[in-house]
Amino acid sequence: MAFSGFKKSLGKTSQYLSEKMGKAEGSRCDEEFVELEKRCDSTARCMESLNDKVMEYLQPNPVTRAKLATQATYAKARGTAAEMQYPQTERTVGEILTRSAVEIGSDSSYAKAVAELGEGFMKLANIKDSLDCDIKQNFIDPMESTLRTDYKENIMNHRKKMESRRLDYDYKISQHEKGKVTDDDLYTAEDKFNESMQQADVGMKKFVVAEEEEHIHQLMALVGFMKTHHENALRVLDETYSNLQCAAFAAQSKPQPDLKPVSRISSVNKPPSSTFHVSGPTDARPMQGNSPSAARPMAPPPSKPKPSAKALFDFDAEAETELDLREGDIVALIKQIDSNWFEGEVNGRRGFFPTNYVEVINPL
Repeated sequence: MAFSGFKKSLGKTSQYLSEKMGKAEGSRCDEEFVELEKRCDSTARCMESLNDKVMEYLQPNPVTRAKLATQATYAKARGTAAEMQYPQTERTVGEILTRSAVEIGSDSSYAKAVAELGEGFMKLANIKDSLDCDIKQNFIDPMESTLRTDYKENIMNHRKKMESRRLDYDYKISQHEKGKVTDDDLYTAEDKFNESMQQADVGMKKFVVAEEEEHIHQLMALVGFMKTHHENALRVLDETYSNLQCAAFAAQSKPQPDLKPVSRISSVNKPPSSTFHVSGPTDARPMQGNSPSAARPMAPPPSKPKPSAKALFDFDAEAETELDLREGDIVALIKQIDSNWFEGEVNGRRGFFPTNYVEVINPL
């Protein structure tokens, strides 16, 4: 370092210590410049926090997130572009459901429904991967670039240089009063200080005001990607729900198995049958006497009314398995799927419909 440079650094250090430990006061910027500095710093902090929180939203597990960040750093250092994806929870659930469906067996209606649900979760995982990629490439990376180039490398460097030149200018003011600094040296220090202040002022105004529209468009892009993600997820959920309805209808249409107990042990020696016969409740009993009451057949029990309901509102089916209803229709109830859906039949058509669209006349 040249002697003049060392002398200048020593003067700035002396001025800094005088301001911190003594009673010396440095040159102050005007209120407009100070307010611009605060607004610029607040905007940068907001963008940094938003970037961090959006990344946490996309990748909630901090351990996995840190591991992926480390791998990305190593890959960048080696000059490679390895594809690394965050392990989505939806994909884990989908893989478990797919394996379970295979274990249950393909001839089971429940296994088919589990496989449909597993496929739905895998599609949701792919949609989440797409959201992760879109937001990182079109929101997080551009905002990090803006913070790095416009704020840290440009604005903060100008402000750092401005502070250094301010210390040099204030030191030369104090030395000029003692006759140790010439007028030309003082004017030169003042010009450099003003030059750095103007550069910092222009950079901050560009970052806060001129690029304000660009920052808003970045927020719009974030919301747009999230909107597309949820629309695609809703489409997959609707498709999966419709497939599960079809599976439930197919399972109901299958013939019911015989639920009578079956003896599966044939090696046990049965005792010989007894010569005595005890009449069971189904054996015919002998008629006693010739009373008219004994010969008269028993009256059949009263028949139970068929389960039915009356449509209170029109219901337009959105899937093939659903049933169109018109206000006033009398629907034959077949089965209650859950607290929200009935299965019924009207005018030869059969399907599902919401429970809150009808008034039950004869319950199931």
